[in-house]
Amino acid sequence: MKIVILAYGSRGDVQPAVALGQGLQSVGFDITIGAGTDFESFITDAGLPFAQFNANMQDLVNSEAGKNWLGGQSKNGLEEITSMRRALLDMSGHVTDDVLCLTNDADVIISGLPLFPVAETIAEKFDKRHINMQFMPLNPTKHGSATPRFPVSRGETILNKVAGYVSQMALYWVFTDLLNDFRTELGLSKWSFGDYAYAYNQKVQILYGVSPQVIGTPSDWNDTQHITGYWFYDAPSDWQPSDALCDFLNNGQAPIYIGFGSMSSQDPEKTANIMIDALTQSNQRGIIYSGWAGLQAHDLPDDIFLLDGVPHDWLFPQMAGVIHHGGAGTTSAGIRAGVPSTIVWHMGDQPYWGRRIHELGIGSEPIARANLSVDKLAKAINKMTTSSQMQRQAQELGARICQEDGIGNAVRIVQQILSE
Repeated sequence: MKIVILAYGSRGDVQPAVALGQGLQSVGFDITIGAGTDFESFITDAGLPFAQFNANMQDLVNSEAGKNWLGGQSKNGLEEITSMRRALLDMSGHVTDDVLCLTNDADVIISGLPLFPVAETIAEKFDKRHINMQFMPLNPTKHGSATPRFPVSRGETILNKVAGYVSQMALYWVFTDLLNDFRTELGLSKWSFGDYAYAYNQKVQILYGVSPQVIGTPSDWNDTQHITGYWFYDAPSDWQPSDALCDFLNNGQAPIYIGFGSMSSQDPEKTANIMIDALTQSNQRGIIYSGWAGLQAHDLPDDIFLLDGVPHDWLFPQMAGVIHHGGAGTTSAGIRAGVPSTIVWHMGDQPYWGRRIHELGIGSEPIARANLSVDKLAKAINKMTTSSQMQRQAQELGARICQEDGIGNAVRIVQQILSE
């Protein structure tokens, strides 16, 4: 049985899809991963066939539309979702044609969030099976611990569920033009929000590559929603860091990691200088990850190392704390490492992960990227490096996460779904 996994997005979207693909391949499924052109070597090095979307994701993120969306400068949720809609329309290009081509001979489609409605449309038109993969809770629930964005209450209330539907309505609005043009092209009726919500909440099986110890399992979800545990893809056993990085790590106290991953920046050097000044103010060594934003800083102090890229599973356990943008993948890596985290959120699901990290007692209060300052960042660093309770709770949760088998659980669920 051939399964095509559509991993349209950044490294945080592609890496767990590769981990899932390897797990499914190991039990006999014929797997292909569809991703942007800049992920070809990453996917093929993992031993999986690659099929490309005709887009370079790093270039798209660093385009003007990408920076407006991902730069973390939106003043409110409406401005953010509007920027997201504009960016995705600019980025979409011929994405529906790409998906049609990639899934032509597939028996099963596993889609990520951006392509959920497109994949479901293809499954409907051509009688294919469709499973969705998610890395943050998006099905409405009364439970505040699993309510998208900000909950009305940390406990249980119907208002949290309403907030979940509002989040889904916003996503529907983002994709509706692209989706309904595509459905019309295939001779299908247009979707209303009710159609979208029914498919998302009742019809399509959803695999959540997230730990139940982090979000809990909402009692008001149904049997189409499955929380499996995280899908980790670790560095190859023969991977080796640079001598310069090893020398830095071996010649001083454990540093603080700071990096915003694939989030673009309107002013990378200003951002880097905030990081440097905060580390200096808190008297901590640091590792700054340049990322897709191309962060740069001239004349770095000797106790700060500028990093181009390194596997999180190797680096994070050696840190005194990690500060990042709050992407689901980076968040999970920080939790598993057993060290305190602070999230500087830019958009999307990142405020949610920032809140959960703080609520779990394993990190400082989240900081909105638009409000980032030297003083706020230094305060977070000081809290992570001085709170023995936070350090202990982070270590204990990390140890429990290491005992989970998210990939094994996901593979068993897929086998069960496809056997029905």
